[in-house]
Amino acid sequence: MRRALIVAIIAMPAVVGCIAPSRPPQFIGGVDLVYPEAAKASGIEGRVVVRYDVTADGSVVNAVVAASEPPGMFDEAALTAVRSWRFRPRVDRGEVVAAPGRVSELLFRLGESEYDDLLKPGDATPDG
Repeated sequence: MRRALIVAIIAMPAVVGCIAPSRPPQFIGGVDLVYPEAAKASGIEGRVVVRYDVTADGSVVNAVVAASEPPGMFDEAALTAVRSWRFRPRVDRGEVVAAPGRVSELLFRLGESEYDDLLKPGDATPDG
């Protein structure tokens, strides 16, 4: 009887790992997106597409501008915001893993009263 119990306890983690859920990284916070004063004063709106990786601890690394309109106007503001983002890490079959190759588009529009939730990171990205 005791031998069967030990086998069941040892086998349990392997079974749980096989049925554990998977999910993409989940955005949990970061600094507000700041509209550059020069752009605001000139009435300029734009967008920035940023590529980045989410580490297994949920931080952002390797953030780079993939595209921006107008070029260079909003790049630093977008990178500052994205680099501050924090995520609940990606889970793949029950294991916390990194999520490389994420892409998000940040929009800069005049008249918006708040920039903290303009884009939910990962909305423009595939799971994984």
